[in-house]
Amino acid sequence: MLNQLVEKVVSKLTRKPASKPANKLVNKFWRGARAAEWGALLRRCPGKPDRGFKSHPLRQLVLLCTVCSVLSVNVFLPTSVQADACSSFHKAKANDSWTRIAARFDVSLKKVLTLNNARQSTKIMIGDQICISDAPLPTTTTTTQPAITVPKTTTKRNEVIAIIREIWPAEYVDNALFLAQRESNMLPNVIGGTNNCCIGLFQIYYSVHKAWLVDIGITEPSQLFDARLNTFAAFTLFKRNGKSWKPWWTSSWRP
Repeated sequence: MLNQLVEKVVSKLTRKPASKPANKLVNKFWRGARAAEWGALLRRCPGKPDRGFKSHPLRQLVLLCTVCSVLSVNVFLPTSVQADACSSFHKAKANDSWTRIAARFDVSLKKVLTLNNARQSTKIMIGDQICISDAPLPTTTTTTQPAITVPKTTTKRNEVIAIIREIWPAEYVDNALFLAQRESNMLPNVIGGTNNCCIGLFQIYYSVHKAWLVDIGITEPSQLFDARLNTFAAFTLFKRNGKSWKPWWTSSWRP
């Protein structure tokens, strides 16, 4: 019995294959290999085998990316804000982000995102109009500065110099004297600048500095005609600027 079985195996191994063209044999082998490969692929993929390549993870990834790219156009990009709903815009520049824009204009991040119908993941393109405020624009009213009556000065030049030397520290006296000479020619009752904005020895701009001038007792612009008050105000302004002469800088004088 064993001998018969061995003879059958040997006969099958030594039997010559049927004569077929070489190309047909190759095609049959190739189709068989592809079929085996496809079957193995289907067995590895989730889902039913009859779904074919749709169940392949790579195909699922391609479909997911396609859906995301379509949604990004309508969902993730900021929608245009109506002009009547926004009172102030910012034109996006390079390296702008929602956090930086909110910090730059002192607005909460949540409000900026709400105004622009955006999320933190929303991309900002250079040139985009970003809404930063929906507050109504204030109505501008033209106010005329009340006329200031210039008093006659009774303070002499040597008295002015003595006041400056008394109030200003010794290391700043020379520049203070030069400044008073340049600004008012040592005359306490001088008004100058655009629309008579600046007053007194050191030409203090009252409307710009009136918020802190109150702290040193100056509540009216006419008080700056007083040589002592004006000098003290100038020294206070000097200290408020970090002991800098910047409020009086010119192109040729920047000590």
